[in-house]
Amino acid sequence: MMNDRSTYKSYEPYLSKWLPVLVFLIGLWYFCFRILGSGLEFIPGDMGDSRFINFLLEHGYQWSAGNVDSFWQAGFMYPYQDSLAFSDNMLGTMPFYGFWRMFGVSQETSYQLWWMIICALNYWSAYYVMKRWFKRWDLAIIAAWIFAFTIFNLGQLNYMQMMIRFMVPIVIYSGVRLVDTSSWKYFAVFALGIVYQFYGVIYTGFFLMYFSVFLIVLYAIFQKKYWFFVPLFTKKQLLFTASTVIVSVLLLAWLMLPYYEMSQLMGFRSYDEVKWYVPVIMSYFYAHESAFAWKVLAENCRPDVAIWWIQYTFPGMIPLLVLFTAPFMWFYWKIRSVQISSLTWALSIATFVFFIFFIRSYDAQTMYKFMFKLPGMSSMRVLNRYMHVEIFFIVALLISLLSRLPKKWSAVLLLLVIFDNSFSTDGLIRTSKDEITKRRKVAIATVKNRIKPEHEAYAILDDEEAFFATQIDGMVASNYVDLPTVNGYSSGCPIGYGHFFQGTNEEGLRIWLETNQLDSSKVLIIKR
Repeated sequence: MMNDRSTYKSYEPYLSKWLPVLVFLIGLWYFCFRILGSGLEFIPGDMGDSRFINFLLEHGYQWSAGNVDSFWQAGFMYPYQDSLAFSDNMLGTMPFYGFWRMFGVSQETSYQLWWMIICALNYWSAYYVMKRWFKRWDLAIIAAWIFAFTIFNLGQLNYMQMMIRFMVPIVIYSGVRLVDTSSWKYFAVFALGIVYQFYGVIYTGFFLMYFSVFLIVLYAIFQKKYWFFVPLFTKKQLLFTASTVIVSVLLLAWLMLPYYEMSQLMGFRSYDEVKWYVPVIMSYFYAHESAFAWKVLAENCRPDVAIWWIQYTFPGMIPLLVLFTAPFMWFYWKIRSVQISSLTWALSIATFVFFIFFIRSYDAQTMYKFMFKLPGMSSMRVLNRYMHVEIFFIVALLISLLSRLPKKWSAVLLLLVIFDNSFSTDGLIRTSKDEITKRRKVAIATVKNRIKPEHEAYAILDDEEAFFATQIDGMVASNYVDLPTVNGYSSGCPIGYGHFFQGTNEEGLRIWLETNQLDSSKVLIIKR
């Protein structure tokens, strides 16, 4: 008669193949469908940023389909050129959206499906990397759940682009393997993976680039492979290395040059401006109001800062414990002479150092002032978004510490992780898809029905509702009518546009038109 161990061994090949799929499907239902609704009734986010991301995806699709001449000239904030460079562009993941649009799926439903694909890729990239790294498919499931379905996401539903982080595990894994092997193949995946992350979302691209390089340096020191990169330039690998560098530079230049030109015009953010966006210690305990297991944290740990609504940084209690106990683990390992792998040492130090750089006192004393000097960092404002990369470092450290955990305890740990990331749907920021669809169709019909040959642009005015809702109505319609719009919404705007940006009224419009010496008779003005 077989014992329990031999019985498990006989079933493990089936479990390792199908259990990751089953857990993924459960996660897709628990996280995605509960937010979207079982019938896809809701769009995550409000009438502002989330619809803006949908606009960017639709613009990219229209450009790829040949319906728009210029990618960077997105038809809003008329007559300003290259207005797309005020914010993310969504080009990297646009194909996941455009695929559905090609088959006639509506803009809003394609957006929902795009988001589900992003969540799926987050899960599977984390699972694949953890399984290859630590040879534990059971722990890889746990890592993938935290990475893809973390409760930290609930505070990001208004900023859907920030969910795009499936290249983070691949880049970090490739960087470590590059140190181990000095192979151009891992260098290519590492470099092109960073470039692709920039195409996905620029914030995460910068954080991933700097964080992964820091980890590589640490790991190389612990491995005593200080010159791991030299073989990349030997005769055997030089051609591949050079090709990777050239392709990466060209791709990144095409993407970033418009942003650089914009920065020359608009200037960079000052350190005194952005330092207030660095999280405080309470931000790390500030769970979203929808958190089920940690409702008490949502009620009692709101940070006493002016911008509390973008301070949701709580990643779940299990990841938080891993983060905060890292220094104590260092002392324990040293005192007890515990044999720890180079990877675990590097991950633990890197994870905690990143945390130290992204925390401030209430009077704005922070180590971030040193990182602010790095190229590109002065362009970023909402700095708790570093957690989108940090969460993988924490997860990787967790799995490295538990790599010898008996498999019989994996199921218990998975249940704890699911409970740690549990949430209700009551307090979620989401909007009726029918309402958003109706607004889009009404805006398009209104503009189309009133266009005359002499009109060069149009503007929708509304003093009764939030400015961003009106601005995005105008932008959304521009994807469907052959006419640019004065309306605009983004993370920045041209000099002189501010009067109209937050006040979609006749006075703001007049100031902007006069600033640009535009004839108001050539602008279709729609008052609501």
